[in-house]
Amino acid sequence: MKKGIIAGLVLLGLIGICLAAVPIIQIHIADLLKAEIERSGTTKVGSVEVALFDRQIVLLDVKTTRPAGEMTIARIDASGLDWPIREFLQGRTPLQGMRWGDPLQAKRLEVKDVQVADQVTKVSLASMVVEDFDLDRFDPGEPGPQAERQRVVRALAALKVARLDVRGLAIAQPRSGDTFGFASFVVERYDHGRLGRLTLNDMEATAKGKTVAEVKIGDFDVSGLDVGRVLGALGSSDWEPGMPMGRANLASGRISGFGGDAFSRYGISLGSISVETTHESNDVSRTRTRIEGFVLAPPLRGLEALQLRIALQSMGLKEIKLDLDCSGLEDRAKGVLAVEQCALVGPGLGEIDFSARLVNADAAFWQAIDEGDLDGLQMTSAALGSAKLVVADKSLLERSLKALSTVTGQPVARTRANLANEVRRYSPPGVLISERMTKLLDTVAQFIERGGTLTIDAKPEPPVDLDRFTYLIRPDADLVSGLGLTATLSK
Repeated sequence: MKKGIIAGLVLLGLIGICLAAVPIIQIHIADLLKAEIERSGTTKVGSVEVALFDRQIVLLDVKTTRPAGEMTIARIDASGLDWPIREFLQGRTPLQGMRWGDPLQAKRLEVKDVQVADQVTKVSLASMVVEDFDLDRFDPGEPGPQAERQRVVRALAALKVARLDVRGLAIAQPRSGDTFGFASFVVERYDHGRLGRLTLNDMEATAKGKTVAEVKIGDFDVSGLDVGRVLGALGSSDWEPGMPMGRANLASGRISGFGGDAFSRYGISLGSISVETTHESNDVSRTRTRIEGFVLAPPLRGLEALQLRIALQSMGLKEIKLDLDCSGLEDRAKGVLAVEQCALVGPGLGEIDFSARLVNADAAFWQAIDEGDLDGLQMTSAALGSAKLVVADKSLLERSLKALSTVTGQPVARTRANLANEVRRYSPPGVLISERMTKLLDTVAQFIERGGTLTIDAKPEPPVDLDRFTYLIRPDADLVSGLGLTATLSK
């Protein structure tokens, strides 16, 4: 019994000694870290704090000076630091020094008051918080002119983060005098190039010498963004500027809160721009893009705005309102890519609808689309199956003719007749003026004379391969027959 008590007391004593030694060990590790950070001579640290039980390292007053510029950081706080067990099992430890390509895990990383300046740009950042930071080991690439770009891109491809919260970013370019910044930037559920959600608030871009922002965006909200292909392309050692970067996929996105001097100067307001993609299956997806609440109401100031206002007044208008709604279909199983409907609507003015359908889209076509390789489209069998343009006039035609007659000094009836005659006599350069072309132009001229709804259809038989468009724009090509063009007019 006494031996057990003695053993317990000894154990408690040893624990006490270890606990008492922790502060000394922490100070020793902090000194080692500070020396290691400052060893190159380009970086200085005011102080380093280490908390072993919290697996925390705090750096205060960090300053890095290089020939290209300098950076200062008031505080870097990393807690919940971890080194993957698989790295230990393979004989790699953080004691060897962190390098590009090394893995790292941290529960929380916080950076405050960052200032970066070089000969071209000045950047300031109020704070950045990263939660559940998990960087896999990756190949940083070889040294060379593109080494920095490759390292950063490959790190992003190897990274997983639960949340990134950036506040108070401001970027200034002393040479041009332009500035850019935003209040907040938040990324949620980032996983090796796939983002669960990205939000940006109160973005402003200001031109040199201006006190008012040139462009403002209140809210930018994106969900389901996948840039994996883009990172794969940019991270390749073979990639060079101008080469394809791959396709980014987006589930939904919305931009609203537009403003700034560039908008108010011309009297432009815009409600929102949105994109939404739904996947009906692995092969079928539908995308809808909308621009809502566009209004042009030029103010009575500024020469260009005044010219626009006069032009609108000559049409009997004080403002123009427009909305755009486009829907698209991608069906890889059937080899179809289509613009099902793209409608531009001006209330009280008119409506323009456009639709088109590509057929025979093969594997080479989808590969070119996914990789963003336009040259690759020349190697596919994809073809234009159909297209349609519908112009429904409400009052825009009459208002436009009225404005044109004001410029020419002729009556509206004479202006209408002259314009219709010019359409009938129109001879597009390099196009065969066939009987079908003459009939099409006559239908367009009748639309100018009578208004109504003009429909132009393209139904080529057989569908026109994409590489045949080069042939159709050659001199004396029968464009109307080749595309199967027809025009009809209805009330």
